[in-house]
Amino acid sequence: MISKRRAVVLCLVVALLAAAATSGVLLYYVYSGPLGKILGIVDIVERNYYRPVEREKVLEGASRGVVSSLDDPYSTYMSQREWEEFQIRTSGSYSGIGVTIDVKDRYVRIARPMKGSPAEEAGLQADDLILRVDGEPVTTSDEAAAKIRGPAGTPVTLTIGRGEESFDVTIIRRDIVIPASSYSMMEDNIGYIQLMSFSEHSDTEVREAVQALKAQGAKAMILDLRYNGGGYVNQCLNIAEIFVPKGPVVTLSYKNSPAQTFSSQGSGLGLPLFVLVNGGSASAAEILAGAIQDRGVGILIGEKTFGKGLVQGAFPLKDGSVVKLTTAEYLTPSGRSIHGNGLQPDVEVHGDDLQLQTALDMAREAIAGS
Repeated sequence: MISKRRAVVLCLVVALLAAAATSGVLLYYVYSGPLGKILGIVDIVERNYYRPVEREKVLEGASRGVVSSLDDPYSTYMSQREWEEFQIRTSGSYSGIGVTIDVKDRYVRIARPMKGSPAEEAGLQADDLILRVDGEPVTTSDEAAAKIRGPAGTPVTLTIGRGEESFDVTIIRRDIVIPASSYSMMEDNIGYIQLMSFSEHSDTEVREAVQALKAQGAKAMILDLRYNGGGYVNQCLNIAEIFVPKGPVVTLSYKNSPAQTFSSQGSGLGLPLFVLVNGGSASAAEILAGAIQDRGVGILIGEKTFGKGLVQGAFPLKDGSVVKLTTAEYLTPSGRSIHGNGLQPDVEVHGDDLQLQTALDMAREAIAGS
């Protein structure tokens, strides 16, 4: 027979266990470690928050928190919708305002507004910071792009930081078609190719441009990588086959796997090559420019590049969401680390017009000396 005192103690223990289970604390011990802690917190919120809570929304926030805790602006969690929008944005056509964006010093920055775009017409400038989209703060380029995109004809309001001031700009979205490249024959048989992004068909466009310019009698080539914020690494490697002769292009350095070197099997351009770069040249653009510089097959002209030397991989989840995660750092053929450092041009020149003019002058000298 249980004594009265032991019965009271037993009732208190049962009551405490019931309270712990109700509050979610018991889950911490049932599921030991960090997972139990997260489940316990979710249960505490569901049971005790003063307003109704959607469990899926809470777990979505936890998923974002896991990736954001890496403190890496290039690693992000994307819902299925955000991932679909990211794919559309990198395909070369979408509805939006027409800006190339990146992250600098933890702010979403406009690398450049596209010519003739709603963004340019609204007066947005390179190096403007996007602080909020429709009143919501943004901290990653993927997050900002997903919020800026939307049906053509609808408005979006950006809070812009410029210097010491900030202001709102409302822009009407339009259908945006982004050619990956453009080309022309300039005076004195100098071919000019502007490569704006490494999107799905960039390699095909650049190969066709080189073939067309050579057929027209090009004796030197200018490759413009200014304001090119990068894109698909495989497209960069395909384009490197055109400009870089047989040999290394880039080495990817992983945490838990051996380093992997990717090489060109091409024969090289066969013409004097001058590459324009600036602070808007990033990621895949720096891979290509770094390979050209290290292999000695071209001269870099302009300003120091952005300095994004990290490669991201996409890891799909069962519900259609995706974790885009930095998986490697890349090194140039000579072993240089670009991340945080950028590429120093061989000839430093400031100002878009003067940079192009310098490249033209150097191309003419090369043609005259050949």
